[in-house]
Amino acid sequence: MTRDDPEDVAASPGSPRAPRHGEDPASEDLQVPGDVRKPDDVQAPDENQASDELQAPDDVQSSGERGAPPVGRARLIAGAVMAAARAVRRWVGRSARTGRGRVLLAAVTAVALAIPSVIGFLLVSAADDGGGVPERVASIGVMAPLSGASADAGSSVRNAVTLAVEEANRDGTVPGWKLEVVAHDDLSRPDGGAAGADLFADNERMIGVVGPLSSSVAMVSLDRLGEAGLPVISPSNAEPTLTERPEAPDDRPYPTYFRLSGTDEQLSAVAADYAVHTLGRSRISVVDGSPDYGMITLAERFARDAREAGATVPAVHRVEGGSTDDDEIEKTARAIRDEAPDLVYLATGAAFAGELRQAFADEGVSVQVLGADGLLSHDYVERAQSLADGDVITDLSVPASQLPSAGAFVAAYTKRFGAPEGLDNLLPDGSSAGSASESGSTGQSGQNSPSSENSPSGENSPSGENSPSGENRSSGENSQSGLSGGSETATPQGRVQPSADTRSNQRRGDGAAGAAADSSGSSDLSEQERAVQRSRDAELAVLRADAIPPVAAYAYDAARALIRAAAAVLPGRTEVTKAARAAVVDAVGAGEYAGVTGRIAFDARGDLRSPRVALYSVLAERFVPLQVEAGD
Repeated sequence: MTRDDPEDVAASPGSPRAPRHGEDPASEDLQVPGDVRKPDDVQAPDENQASDELQAPDDVQSSGERGAPPVGRARLIAGAVMAAARAVRRWVGRSARTGRGRVLLAAVTAVALAIPSVIGFLLVSAADDGGGVPERVASIGVMAPLSGASADAGSSVRNAVTLAVEEANRDGTVPGWKLEVVAHDDLSRPDGGAAGADLFADNERMIGVVGPLSSSVAMVSLDRLGEAGLPVISPSNAEPTLTERPEAPDDRPYPTYFRLSGTDEQLSAVAADYAVHTLGRSRISVVDGSPDYGMITLAERFARDAREAGATVPAVHRVEGGSTDDDEIEKTARAIRDEAPDLVYLATGAAFAGELRQAFADEGVSVQVLGADGLLSHDYVERAQSLADGDVITDLSVPASQLPSAGAFVAAYTKRFGAPEGLDNLLPDGSSAGSASESGSTGQSGQNSPSSENSPSGENSPSGENSPSGENRSSGENSQSGLSGGSETATPQGRVQPSADTRSNQRRGDGAAGAAADSSGSSDLSEQERAVQRSRDAELAVLRADAIPPVAAYAYDAARALIRAAAAVLPGRTEVTKAARAAVVDAVGAGEYAGVTGRIAFDARGDLRSPRVALYSVLAERFVPLQVEAGD
């Protein structure tokens, strides 16, 4: 007997007794009068008898005491009610030949019509009590530095992934599943990466990982994550051997690993081409403080590419790029003075590069610097100050202001996590960004920017105070709070000057101020003021976009790639299995979509099909985007 079958419940012990053949169930309880003139004469059946007949079967009550599930209890009760109704209906049917019987039949019919609603209510109530389908949850891991010198970039990655997950949950992107973010602080160190890999691999809900940012962290974590079958998408790893090893070019080292950035091969090639063919440099000194993974370093790649382009590279100076040792800095500055270069290429940490810039001045060396992405930090320009003006920095992440599809992302990120700090006094005329905001400025999406009271805590706000260490130059950790755009352009020599639009706007502003005392030109004055304000608002929108670390947009696209794959794999499944993870890996590799950072599609090795390299120039402690090059 199945407990949920009403027919079986009706036949079980304790059920309302069915009338025996030929027995009138009402004969002992009801005396039918000869004539019934009005319904008021109807007398209800004996109260005790009705109570006995409608009592739930014994096995229904005992199963509830034994802790039957809420839905099961509701079905048993519903079965008992249906059985009782059938018994009463048969009893009334035999009395239908009398007037009183017909009245009772009408009453029972009304009760019977209400039974389906009662049953539905019981089932819904039982489901609300926890008896429904349990909620299925899948996790997306974030492996990034959430403390220390690289916390700004790491926190922006966590924020971007959180934004993508919240949007997916709101829209029901993965039917039947809720997504959650599990973040791990890898400290931008190998030991932190190893701990994070164990944490994520042991999480049965985990369907994929965004990160790590540092190539050194990736090298110690990818084996463990791969053993667990977890897809991993890094927004910033640049070490080429993560996807292709020289000794086995046809083998993919980590089959579940993908990345959205280009590699050091592309970064060095673009930098060397720019140095020789755009800047026209012919004698280039190279300082190498980049991580040594046992392969060729970024600086060595640049020296090779520069020589192939026709330049002379006297030497590659190997240093501890993450330190600020005075003796090493002074020794390096003197060696470069003796080489008399017309350009210096620096692949070091920001602090070392800033101190070396000062040492150049002390040694009488006046030379332009071309830097790798480790210099794209406020720490560099704070230490070098005006000496850095005109320096050119290369990076594998394109700033949001240069991404045509980033407007909605910037607006959503700012609304969710607050406007980044450090925007005051960044406009070219030295005025406060806050004053422009108060006058009605909008972001790229046309949406009003959140007030300062909505700003996140310092951990989540790109303040630009932290500098990356030399070993993390490929980790995307640069806060870039001094990033600017749209207001200046570079000369072919890399020097920066105000753009024609900015000069025109400044002239219009001067004219508007001068015309303020001329009452006859009041109408023209108003229009000119509006034009100046629109220009300021546009510049402020660019500042706000570029104050978000560029790696955040890449992390957002990485999370969306995982979510899109999960939407194709998880519906219909009840848990995250290794087979489900393998299917997500396949879906990520085969997927293609238009992301915030461009077309998201991977080649057979897991590399982005169309990587790009951004070049910046330094002006007044800000990084001004110059151009974006294809990283083919």
